[in-house]
Amino acid sequence: ELTGPLQPSCFQDKCNRPLCHSSMKLRDYVSVNICDIIILHMKYLGVDYGKKKIGIAKSNFDGTIAFPESIIAPDAQNKHIDSILDICKKEEITNIVIGHSIDFDGKDNAIEADITAFIEKVLQANPTIAIHRFDERMSTSGAQAMLRHTFQKNTGEKHKGANAKKVRAHTKDDDAKVAAYILQGFLDKNGRI
Repeated sequence: ELTGPLQPSCFQDKCNRPLCHSSMKLRDYVSVNICDIIILHMKYLGVDYGKKKIGIAKSNFDGTIAFPESIIAPDAQNKHIDSILDICKKEEITNIVIGHSIDFDGKDNAIEADITAFIEKVLQANPTIAIHRFDERMSTSGAQAMLRHTFQKNTGEKHKGANAKKVRAHTKDDDAKVAAYILQGFLDKNGRI
């Protein structure tokens, strides 16, 4: 049985960035081909960028299911970049999916300039990270609708409009869930199901 460590450069993306870690063993990839390795064994970080809050989500090891992780507050000292890269390092994540904020006519929203600056700072701090963009239209409203439905179902509300204040309070800190919604959309679209 071959169990030696893989070299970090053994599998690379189109930009020649490594797709595996030196701590991984060849036996981790038994009976799969090279395409399966890239698809089956890659974790992702999802980001819903906002000026006041940044929602963070991560995928499972196989890159098939997204989970809300946390909410980070951006600051002028860029500690939020360090926090995100710390999560990537701890979780061995080399791919970040960031929502592309566009309107229904396909034009960039005003916050897209801030998102672009954020991406540049992430890549400056760690040029080995691969950044993927995903259309986030309807992600906030989609995630909020799902949360409202779950809340109403779990509380036994019979009328959709009943206790709207409670529903809004329940869904106000949904940035991490929106990040998970964006990440899941990316994973589904790219065959990670």
